[in-house]
Amino acid sequence: MNILHGKVATVQSVDDFLSLSVLVGDKLFFVVALQSPALSYVAVGCKINLLFKETEVMLATTTSKVSTQNAFVSKIKEVEVGELFANVVFDFEAEEISAFITKTSFEELSCSVGATFLWFIKANEITIQNGN
Repeated sequence: MNILHGKVATVQSVDDFLSLSVLVGDKLFFVVALQSPALSYVAVGCKINLLFKETEVMLATTTSKVSTQNAFVSKIKEVEVGELFANVVFDFEAEEISAFITKTSFEELSCSVGATFLWFIKANEITIQNGN
């Protein structure tokens, strides 16, 4: 599980949804969540953790265009390649982000330690956790 520590920059309530922007280091993440009493603590300035599965992180070359706001360029810190899958670990804002992709995609993208790639996560794939 990827966990990033951030601070809520904006909160917007629309119908049954919360739309948040969260500052992680100097990067802005966007999160969409269903409103619930469990998220009543969420307010501008509060510390929260962003959690998302390795299988939800996608990779692309740095010149690719993607339709998500959560797209960041980072260097590959380490890789583990198995028979079917590869775990690609990025260095991001003094944290590690893991992406679990197929070995075929790993090879087609020519991933290697030190290479720079675009990684991204859809706003609705992020879970929010109280950061206090």
